[in-house]
Amino acid sequence: MTILHVTDFHFNKRWFDWLPDNAPAHDLLVMSGDMLNLSDATSHRKQIYWVADWIRDYPFPLSICSGNHDLEWDAEAELWTPAYWLREVAGPKVGTDGQCVTLDGLSLLNISCTTRPKGGEADIWVAHAPPAGTSVGIRANGRDAGDPDLVGPARHYAPRAILSGHIHDPVSWFERRNSTLLLNPGRTPDARIPNHILLDTESFSCEFITANKRESFAGSAMANGSASRDVSLVPAVA
Repeated sequence: MTILHVTDFHFNKRWFDWLPDNAPAHDLLVMSGDMLNLSDATSHRKQIYWVADWIRDYPFPLSICSGNHDLEWDAEAELWTPAYWLREVAGPKVGTDGQCVTLDGLSLLNISCTTRPKGGEADIWVAHAPPAGTSVGIRANGRDAGDPDLVGPARHYAPRAILSGHIHDPVSWFERRNSTLLLNPGRTPDARIPNHILLDTESFSCEFITANKRESFAGSAMANGSASRDVSLVPAVA
């Protein structure tokens, strides 16, 4: 099975349009949060309607988790609530927050950015922010913006892969931590196409593609220990 992993579209309609028309061939699309944009001129509610309709029309299976931009504002309570709107698009071909779906023998757990505690038994996690203390969660300026609440669960459950986003300019788009492959395609705001990763779930090899470059990672080679960064997951030091 081939997974196409994208993240942090922030209501870039051009990127949404690219997916069904021009994206590489894939069996499952993973969107790891921040489909909406809190600073966009379009109202948040209109963005929700537009993205929800797009999800319903997408021709391939999807696995989606919410990001911090996807939350809903409760005007009466004056607080942000979880992305309940995703429940309305969940269905036979769409897995969303809190759901664990199985495709081609692999289980995928979609973890909301508001879920506590996080994690669970599954081959692949879809989470908005990667675990803290990892190169896919550290920005180019050196600041760790990973999720400390994922560190312990990732160590305990040891999923085969964690597909994430949130950090737009990670130090690295991939990292291997013990038996877990961590991926984050990041975001290049003005690019004509979204950064994306193609993951082969048989070998767990993957390819990172942007408008300007293409890089690959040999999963089978990593399994044999070459070029790996096998260290224990630990919380980032404040």
